[in-house]
This record gives sequence, C-alpha cells and structure tokens, in this order.
Amino acid sequence: MSLGMPCAPAREALDYGPQPDPALGIFETIRVDGCACPALEAHLGRLDQSARVLYGIEPPSNLAVRIRERASGHHGRLRVSFTPDGTVSVGRAPLGAAPSYTGVAPFTLRDGLGPHKWADRRLLDALAAAADGALPLLLDGDGCVLEASWANVLIEEQGHLVSPRSDGRLLPGIGRRRLQYDEEPVDLDRLLAADAVVLTSALRILRFS
Repeated sequence: MSLGMPCAPAREALDYGPQPDPALGIFETIRVDGCACPALEAHLGRLDQSARVLYGIEPPSNLAVRIRERASGHHGRLRVSFTPDGTVSVGRAPLGAAPSYTGVAPFTLRDGLGPHKWADRRLLDALAAAADGALPLLLDGDGCVLEASWANVLIEEQGHLVSPRSDGRLLPGIGRRRLQYDEEPVDLDRLLAADAVVLTSALRILRFS
C-alpha cells in the first residue's frame, strides 16, 4: 500500500450491506503461539464485557480451560464465538497470510461499528469486496478515521504513533495494546500525509509506508 496514491472520495458504507445484527452474536480471534495464548486474559475480559452489555449474561466460567484445551498442539488462531443464548464455540484455523493492499478505500459509517466484535461480518465482507484490493477504511460522518475492516489503524508521524480515540465508535483492539501511542482525532488527509500507517489486530501488526 502506497500512502502517496490518490484516494477516491468516501462512499456510504451502508450502500453495500446492513449494520451488524447483534442477534448473531460476538466473537474473539485469539493468536496461538506454540500452544500458548499470550493475550487470553485480555480477550476473555473483552468478551465478558460485551456479553454483559449486549445480552445481560456472562461467558461460562470454564471458558479459559476450554480455550487452552483447543490451543494444545496448535499454532495459528482460535475463533471463540458467543451467541445471545450463552452458547460458546471454539474453532481452530491456520494463521493465514498477511494481507497487502493497493491503496485506501474510505467508507463513511456514521457512529462506526461501536466497541463490540460482531459475528455478523456481512457489511465488512461487502466493503472488502467493493474496495477491490485497497484497504477498507471506516470513517465517521465527521470525517474522523475510525478503523479498518479487520484492524485498528494508527498513523506514524516522525516516529510517533497516533491512534483515533477510543470513544465508543470503534473496537479497541488487543494488538494495539502492545504499542505506545497517543489518542487524537485523525482525518483522512492526516492519514494519507503520515510517514506510515500501522494496522494492528490480535493476529499481527503491519506497517505500510
């Protein structure tokens, strides 16, 4: 991804798909390194918070044990899915290749996706398809950068990292916690003028300059 590339005007995200349906649940993607889950407690804390806020229930008390059992003998990622009736499933998958991008494709989604990791990915999948090889980037109606379709977005300016504010409009990612950064408003012009863009998720940290 070249930050110097021209960037098309932002398109309306909801022209491509529906808002996530909370009835389809929430999930966590957990990286497994050598059978260990280094960020497990952070994932469990986020899942617990969302389950309580959205559905008024909490994940089962033995979930950490179940996750560690599924991680045994595995190197890659786990997907922990939670539905409103309290059902939990834990699936395994390879880590997969790191993505690359041809540029930035901005989409406006007023108020963003919020602070929960929705299982309903129809909108994000549709935006990825519409981006046609570019990074699908969510902006609020005020022009503020929120997040990418699968990652938190930070910008690097003279060696200093800046993240959009965690103000309820975006999902505060697990991977971002490994970095030192300040939170400030970031608009599209500032992002495109940055020295680099850093994408973080639970699975990886990528830097594009």
